[in-house]
Amino acid sequence: MTTTKITTIAVYGASGITGGHILGELRRRGLTPILVGRNAARLRAAADAAELTDARIAVADLGDHDALVAAFSGADVVISALPAYVDNGEPVLTAAIDAGAHYTDVSGEQLFLKRVLDVYSARAEAAGVSVISGVTDNSLPADLLAYLTSRRVAGPADIVISHLSKSGGNGSKGSARTVLAGLDWFRSGGWHYADGELRTGTTARHPEMTFPGDSVPTAVSKFPQPPVLTIPRHSEVSSVEGVVATSILDQLGGFTAEIVDSLPETPSADLRYDLVVDAYGADGARVRGVVSGVDSYRDSALMTVEIAVRLAGRRGETGRARTGGGVRRGAGPGLARTVRHHVADRVTARLSGIVG
Repeated sequence: MTTTKITTIAVYGASGITGGHILGELRRRGLTPILVGRNAARLRAAADAAELTDARIAVADLGDHDALVAAFSGADVVISALPAYVDNGEPVLTAAIDAGAHYTDVSGEQLFLKRVLDVYSARAEAAGVSVISGVTDNSLPADLLAYLTSRRVAGPADIVISHLSKSGGNGSKGSARTVLAGLDWFRSGGWHYADGELRTGTTARHPEMTFPGDSVPTAVSKFPQPPVLTIPRHSEVSSVEGVVATSILDQLGGFTAEIVDSLPETPSADLRYDLVVDAYGADGARVRGVVSGVDSYRDSALMTVEIAVRLAGRRGETGRARTGGGVRRGAGPGLARTVRHHVADRVTARLSGIVG
């Protein structure tokens, strides 16, 4: 007799803004997750808000590895939806691997992604699980667009990535905590890729960018975009750097814990954005890719759930991974098609070519 295996996805951080969108998308797909976290009452409230009244609640503190492993045992995939992964991310990742579950997250931090790539690949491979970190509205689309645009110019390509809020609204308090945890790194601009390696220090290859819909360029400064770490792993590039409007970066000069504490938990209602990737060819041509969305948190959640469901489909009936695992080092065309198909009615993407 053939039996259908029920997909089980555990979510750590389900009571946050992105976590709420993750739960809503899981419910839409007919999946009932395990909600894991430190506060049972908040988790139950999150489950009820998402109309997941039958969801199992598991209490596990980030400092209790055994409790985390127990909570994740039996799950096909763990989704981590935390703020400040540089401080909080590793316990969930470690426990997921030790529980034999695939793992994905919504980290937007270069420092955490670098550690995932360098430290956890062998461990995940030995456990037969896959790890896909950094699934956010600015990370995954940028990785995919760089894959597409770099192949439309004479290589090696020079890649510039930027994320622009079209509304000028504020993010969530969780996002502010993430920035505060890595404030010095954000201020410094983090890593860029040049001459075959990751480098720190300021860059001025493209100090201005004309954003979609603008007629005049905007001054930009280096910013630690996570795809800087992954794009060189799958595409022929001479350089990759992230930038952001200098006016936005200047606001971090006075960023303090007191300011973060004073912020509302929820973000602004208008969260429209453009994710822009420019690929410059050796011959002076430029190809631009743009992904436009209406809600950064929702879109990150949708992509994360799609990836989690795909990862869950790789497991056999015994719960073991069918194929060898490891940390995934970039998007590639298969994932590009998958995500593009799923979010086609929720975000728009376009490519355009401009000769230098």
